[in-house]
Amino acid sequence: MRHARVVLIGVLVPALAAFTGSAKPAASQSPFGDVSVVASPQRYQGRCPAHLRFTATIGVSAHPMVFNYQFERSDGAKSELKVVRVPANGPATYRFSEQWQLGAAGQHMQVWEKVRVASGNTRLESNQAQVDIACR
Repeated sequence: MRHARVVLIGVLVPALAAFTGSAKPAASQSPFGDVSVVASPQRYQGRCPAHLRFTATIGVSAHPMVFNYQFERSDGAKSELKVVRVPANGPATYRFSEQWQLGAAGQHMQVWEKVRVASGNTRLESNQAQVDIACR
């Protein structure tokens, strides 16, 4: 008789957990892979304005999908919000670049850019790609 109770409890407990909502929901996976930005050059010393290029690499792990991205700079400026439509057979990695010219003779500064991406309820932010600038 004891054996029958154990089996019955083994069946009722998972069913009760599913009914009451106490079972853990399946974790949703991000539609993104790696999201990063690199600066070129990382250090600038010379005549200004300095010409900088920031390149974002955005990995996608869902096909098809739609996402948007936007560069943001250390001075608070933001690029235009851009929308990317990833087809079912689209690439796994996307790259986008932005240029920034700044500085005047005698200025020394450290600046950065990062990229923000979003798709559905997923919002991510990259690293800050920094550049040290010494203008002559």
